Amino acid sequence: MSLESTHPDYDAMGDDYRLMRDTSAGQRAIKQASYLYLPPTAAMVLDGALSSVEPGASAFTAYLSRAVFPEHVDEAMRTMVGILNREPPDIAVPSQLEDMLLNATRQNETIEQLIRKIHTAQLLYGRIGLLLDVDSSDTPHIVTYSAESMINWDDQRAYEQGRNELSFIVTSEDAWMRGVEGSSMFDWSVRTRYRAMFLNDDGLYTTFTEQEGQTSPEVVPTFAGRALDFVPFTFIGANDLVATPGPVPLLGIANSALAIYRGEADFRQTLHMLGQDTLVMTGVAPGSELDEDEPTRIGSGAKIELPEGGDAKFIGIDSAGLPEQRRALEGDYQRSIAMGSRLLENTSSQAESGEALRVRVAAKTTTLHTVALTAAAGLENCLRQAALWVGANPDDVRVTPNTDFIEDAASPEQALKLMEARNSGLPISLRSIHDWASKNEFTQKTWDEELDLITEDSEFLEAINGGSPSKAAASEIAATPDPSAVEESPDSTPEEA
Repeated sequence: MSLESTHPDYDAMGDDYRLMRDTSAGQRAIKQASYLYLPPTAAMVLDGALSSVEPGASAFTAYLSRAVFPEHVDEAMRTMVGILNREPPDIAVPSQLEDMLLNATRQNETIEQLIRKIHTAQLLYGRIGLLLDVDSSDTPHIVTYSAESMINWDDQRAYEQGRNELSFIVTSEDAWMRGVEGSSMFDWSVRTRYRAMFLNDDGLYTTFTEQEGQTSPEVVPTFAGRALDFVPFTFIGANDLVATPGPVPLLGIANSALAIYRGEADFRQTLHMLGQDTLVMTGVAPGSELDEDEPTRIGSGAKIELPEGGDAKFIGIDSAGLPEQRRALEGDYQRSIAMGSRLLENTSSQAESGEALRVRVAAKTTTLHTVALTAAAGLENCLRQAALWVGANPDDVRVTPNTDFIEDAASPEQALKLMEARNSGLPISLRSIHDWASKNEFTQKTWDEELDLITEDSEFLEAINGGSPSKAAASEIAATPDPSAVEESPDSTPEEA
């Protein structure tokens, strides 16, 4: 056993993680994988394609180059991350952690950039890890770990309350390093470092690393003299915060994209063959030369002289199966799109009302809703661990995600109707109407700024109208009573009130 040992659940997910990594990277990564995602045809195998022997190797290279891989995985991921972050989350932290909002990670990423990274990993791999780390700075920072880098763990240690607790985790940290021993200052090479994090015999969080057979001393990280009695590592899945790997939301789209890729390869191979008819000449002895000085030419301006009784013609493959291939590809594309980024598009031929759109989309955004809630819960857990470490109150941490994935386009007519309803007795204040207008981007001004501008408008209009104000002053608007705030006195009748 060594730090390179992996958890059985990690081993079970290895192929899915590579598939998602390659399909999200796009066509270049897929084609570099060669036979893994596009097996050669039987004829190419017989001709030596798998052994890089001609003519099979050249035939497969041409087959591979003509194939088209659809970038549906990356498109779906970007679209969904954009939807998840249409509005920023509401985050509250104690004063001791306020610096983390702008410098959450070692790369000085903001907390909002970190959330986008979490959402990306949730969708592509169904998993990401957050480690709380400390250095010489005034606040801790967060280190992210990909699904492929969290190779071993143990969460079977039980709390006294009966809940499982993470007591051990090993990560594999690959990094490009320049000028390492044995190379020049200009050369880069990959080095793998394993990090173990666990609870020691005293129940304190301890860590050490191993790189190229060299093991570092065990360290108990402290902040302001405080050690931890738990491993400050948070697993964030697509649906939960448990250590066991869960479902990968975009795996279905990745498999669909690969099916399209293989179908595209066959379809374009057929098209290529259809455009490459074979010249057949009869009445000419095998091995004979029609012209000793010139090779046989075809096409415009060329001629072929045959002996008496000879014949020449082109033959090609039958194209009867081509329409079926095309229809199969169209069906694959439609299924992939339906699972991906265009789920939220309004494909109706008629305009939908905001409520109808919300109902239609609600059934299709359950996964996104879960992803948003899980990401927020995981980040909140990590920030609460940070609060404990710096001596702050963890209850002061709050992360509320955006779960409104529909952008309602309010119209001026709606604003007019809202004012008419208020004037007819709807119990709503002008300040609430201003909040609605601000939310729907009718204004970017605060309430007080709007009052100042209304005053300026009123004074200007009064001046140009010769002293006849055409609009109520801001003071009058601000003083307008809110119908909902009118209270009845105990002794009054409804008419008196």
